[in-house]
Amino acid sequence: MKRQLLLSLTLSILAANAFALPAAEQATPQVKASTSVFTQTLASDGGDRTPQGQTLASDGGDRTPQGQTLASDGGDRTPQGQTLASDGSDRTPQGQTLASDGSDRTPQGQTLASDGGDRTPQGQTLASDGGDRTPQGQTLAEDGFDRTPLGQAVAEGGRDRLEEKGLV
Repeated sequence: MKRQLLLSLTLSILAANAFALPAAEQATPQVKASTSVFTQTLASDGGDRTPQGQTLASDGGDRTPQGQTLASDGGDRTPQGQTLASDGSDRTPQGQTLASDGSDRTPQGQTLASDGGDRTPQGQTLASDGGDRTPQGQTLAEDGFDRTPLGQAVAEGGRDRLEEKGLV
Protein backbone atom coordinates (compact mmCIF):
# COMPACT_ATOMS: atom_id res chain seq x y z
CA MET A 1 0.00 0.00 0.00
CA LYS A 2 2.91 2.33 0.76
CA ARG A 3 4.40 1.58 -2.57
CA GLN A 4 1.16 2.41 -4.41
CA LEU A 5 0.73 5.61 -2.38
CA LEU A 6 4.30 6.75 -3.08
CA LEU A 7 3.92 6.01 -6.79
CA SER A 8 0.65 7.94 -7.10
CA LEU A 9 2.08 10.89 -5.13
CA THR A 10 5.15 10.98 -7.39
CA LEU A 11 3.04 10.90 -10.57
CA SER A 12 0.75 13.68 -9.35
CA ILE A 13 3.74 15.92 -8.50
CA LEU A 14 5.28 15.30 -11.92
CA ALA A 15 1.98 16.03 -13.65
CA ALA A 16 1.48 19.28 -11.71
CA ASN A 17 4.98 20.49 -12.59
CA ALA A 18 4.56 19.60 -16.26
CA PHE A 19 1.62 22.05 -16.68
CA ALA A 20 2.87 24.77 -14.31
CA LEU A 21 3.56 28.36 -15.45
CA PRO A 22 7.17 29.52 -15.73
CA ALA A 23 8.52 31.31 -12.67
CA ALA A 24 8.47 34.73 -14.37
CA GLU A 25 4.72 34.50 -14.97
CA GLN A 26 3.67 33.04 -11.64
CA ALA A 27 1.92 35.26 -9.14
CA THR A 28 4.22 36.27 -6.34
CA PRO A 29 3.22 37.77 -3.02
CA GLN A 30 5.56 40.73 -3.40
CA VAL A 31 4.31 44.14 -4.66
CA LYS A 32 4.98 45.02 -8.33
CA ALA A 33 4.38 48.21 -10.27
CA SER A 34 0.89 48.22 -11.74
CA THR A 35 1.28 48.09 -15.52
CA SER A 36 -1.04 46.83 -18.20
CA VAL A 37 0.22 44.42 -20.79
CA PHE A 38 -1.51 44.38 -24.20
CA THR A 39 -0.99 41.51 -26.57
CA GLN A 40 -2.09 43.36 -29.73
CA THR A 41 0.52 43.98 -32.41
CA LEU A 42 0.61 47.63 -33.53
CA ALA A 43 2.62 49.58 -36.05
CA SER A 44 4.80 52.45 -34.89
CA ASP A 45 1.86 54.89 -35.07
CA GLY A 46 -0.74 52.29 -34.14
CA GLY A 47 -2.77 52.93 -37.26
CA ASP A 48 -2.08 49.94 -39.50
CA ARG A 49 -4.59 47.64 -37.87
CA THR A 50 -7.76 48.50 -36.06
CA PRO A 51 -9.54 46.24 -33.56
CA GLN A 52 -11.92 45.15 -36.34
CA GLY A 53 -8.98 44.17 -38.56
CA GLN A 54 -9.56 46.84 -41.20
CA THR A 55 -6.54 47.99 -43.18
CA LEU A 56 -6.03 51.77 -43.24
CA ALA A 57 -3.70 54.00 -45.21
CA SER A 58 -1.45 56.48 -43.46
CA ASP A 59 -4.27 59.04 -43.22
CA GLY A 60 -7.02 56.44 -42.88
CA GLY A 61 -8.93 57.74 -45.88
CA ASP A 62 -8.34 55.13 -48.57
CA ARG A 63 -10.88 52.66 -47.25
CA THR A 64 -13.99 53.38 -45.28
CA PRO A 65 -15.87 50.85 -43.13
CA GLN A 66 -18.41 50.42 -45.95
CA GLY A 67 -15.62 49.67 -48.45
CA GLN A 68 -16.21 52.74 -50.61
CA THR A 69 -13.29 53.94 -52.70
CA LEU A 70 -12.47 57.64 -52.25
CA ALA A 71 -10.09 59.93 -54.08
CA SER A 72 -7.59 62.06 -52.20
CA ASP A 73 -10.24 64.71 -51.51
CA GLY A 74 -13.13 62.24 -51.35
CA GLY A 75 -15.07 63.94 -54.11
CA ASP A 76 -14.67 61.62 -57.10
CA ARG A 77 -17.21 59.07 -55.96
CA THR A 78 -20.24 59.61 -53.80
CA PRO A 79 -22.11 56.88 -51.90
CA GLN A 80 -24.76 56.89 -54.65
CA GLY A 81 -22.10 56.43 -57.34
CA GLN A 82 -22.65 59.77 -59.05
CA THR A 83 -19.79 61.14 -61.10
CA LEU A 84 -18.78 64.70 -60.24
CA ALA A 85 -16.37 67.11 -61.88
CA SER A 86 -13.70 68.87 -59.88
CA ASP A 87 -16.17 71.54 -58.76
CA GLY A 88 -19.19 69.21 -58.80
CA SER A 89 -21.19 71.27 -61.28
CA ASP A 90 -20.87 69.34 -64.55
CA ARG A 91 -23.47 66.75 -63.67
CA THR A 92 -26.35 67.05 -61.29
CA PRO A 93 -28.16 64.11 -59.62
CA GLN A 94 -30.98 64.48 -62.18
CA GLY A 95 -28.48 64.27 -65.07
CA GLN A 96 -28.94 67.83 -66.30
CA THR A 97 -26.08 69.32 -68.28
CA LEU A 98 -24.95 72.74 -67.06
CA ALA A 99 -22.52 75.26 -68.52
CA SER A 100 -19.70 76.67 -66.44
CA ASP A 101 -22.01 79.29 -64.92
CA GLY A 102 -25.12 77.07 -65.08
CA SER A 103 -27.16 79.51 -67.16
CA ASP A 104 -27.02 78.05 -70.68
CA ARG A 105 -29.68 75.43 -70.04
CA THR A 106 -32.42 75.43 -67.49
CA PRO A 107 -34.20 72.30 -66.16
CA GLN A 108 -37.11 73.03 -68.54
CA GLY A 109 -34.73 73.22 -71.53
CA GLN A 110 -35.17 76.93 -72.22
CA THR A 111 -32.35 78.69 -74.01
CA LEU A 112 -31.17 81.88 -72.31
CA ALA A 113 -28.77 84.58 -73.44
CA SER A 114 -25.92 85.69 -71.23
CA ASP A 115 -28.22 88.03 -69.28
CA GLY A 116 -31.32 85.83 -69.68
CA GLY A 117 -33.34 88.56 -71.36
CA ASP A 118 -33.44 87.50 -75.03
CA ARG A 119 -36.08 84.84 -74.56
CA THR A 120 -38.71 84.56 -71.92
CA PRO A 121 -40.48 81.32 -70.82
CA GLN A 122 -43.49 82.28 -73.02
CA GLY A 123 -41.25 82.74 -76.09
CA GLN A 124 -41.67 86.52 -76.39
CA THR A 125 -38.88 88.45 -78.04
CA LEU A 126 -37.60 91.43 -76.05
CA ALA A 127 -35.17 94.17 -76.96
CA SER A 128 -32.22 94.97 -74.73
CA ASP A 129 -34.42 97.10 -72.46
CA GLY A 130 -37.56 94.99 -72.99
CA GLY A 131 -39.64 97.90 -74.26
CA ASP A 132 -39.90 97.28 -78.03
CA ARG A 133 -42.47 94.53 -77.79
CA THR A 134 -45.01 93.87 -75.12
CA PRO A 135 -46.73 90.51 -74.38
CA GLN A 136 -49.78 91.67 -76.42
CA GLY A 137 -47.61 92.55 -79.43
CA GLN A 138 -48.04 96.32 -79.22
CA THR A 139 -45.32 98.49 -80.67
CA LEU A 140 -44.06 101.25 -78.36
CA ALA A 141 -41.76 104.13 -79.02
CA GLU A 142 -38.75 104.81 -76.86
CA ASP A 143 -40.83 106.58 -74.24
CA GLY A 144 -43.96 104.51 -74.96
CA PHE A 145 -46.45 107.30 -75.76
CA ASP A 146 -46.55 107.45 -79.61
CA ARG A 147 -49.04 104.61 -79.89
CA THR A 148 -51.72 103.49 -77.52
CA PRO A 149 -53.17 99.95 -77.19
CA LEU A 150 -56.11 100.98 -79.42
CA GLY A 151 -53.79 102.22 -82.18
CA GLN A 152 -54.57 105.91 -81.73
CA ALA A 153 -51.87 108.35 -82.67
CA VAL A 154 -51.06 110.80 -79.90
CA ALA A 155 -48.90 113.89 -80.17
CA GLU A 156 -46.11 114.60 -77.73
CA GLY A 157 -48.41 116.31 -75.26
CA GLY A 158 -51.58 114.53 -76.40
CA ARG A 159 -53.35 117.90 -76.64
CA ASP A 160 -53.51 118.14 -80.49
CA ARG A 161 -56.16 115.43 -80.85
CA LEU A 162 -58.25 116.73 -78.03
CA GLU A 163 -58.31 120.17 -79.68
CA GLU A 164 -59.30 118.63 -83.07
CA LYS A 165 -62.30 116.93 -81.49
CA GLY A 166 -63.20 120.07 -79.60
CA LEU A 167 -62.83 118.45 -76.20
CA VAL A 168 -60.48 121.11 -74.89
